[in-house]
Amino acid sequence: MSESLQEIISKLWTTPEHAEWIPKTDTVAFSDIQRWMASSDIEILGFTRALLSDRRFRIEPPVPRDDYIEFTKHYYERCLLEDPDGDWSDSRHSAGMDLVNLFAYWWRDSSVPRPVLDDLKAWLGRLYKDGDPDLRNSMVQATLEHLFEHEQIRKFFSDWKHDEVLAVAHEAASEWYQGGGSSPLGKPR
Repeated sequence: MSESLQEIISKLWTTPEHAEWIPKTDTVAFSDIQRWMASSDIEILGFTRALLSDRRFRIEPPVPRDDYIEFTKHYYERCLLEDPDGDWSDSRHSAGMDLVNLFAYWWRDSSVPRPVLDDLKAWLGRLYKDGDPDLRNSMVQATLEHLFEHEQIRKFFSDWKHDEVLAVAHEAASEWYQGGGSSPLGKPR
């Protein structure tokens, strides 16, 4: 039997009405995280994503990088495709913006193997190719335009110019930086 989102929240937080939530623990078992990462409920996935970045909690043992990457791709793909409107799940646009920050962070982190970035680029390309016009437009505006503000990342995506479908995305996303567009997305803090 799978847990509901409310059961998961109650396990980790005291949730007084009209007051800040109070953590009940500072440690979460990786086995719990694994179960929640495998949920079909996008709200549980969104809650889990938020929990993974909440510094008040430590996951024991830590989430392996490959598991984190696969979960991240799964969660954000669902958001991009479904464009949910939930309390915990990201909309298509906010998921796209989160991907800019995540990609740029991993780009700057020398401990992240470069094949991870190759895989993410291929994944973004597949989503774009398979997407309807609304998804494609959102990916350009929320993700690619801001990734392309970074010259080295833009060069990393230059092979897209040689693909009939991805060349359209590359050209559209490039118009942003060529026109002087700049945002705080993906910038070091």
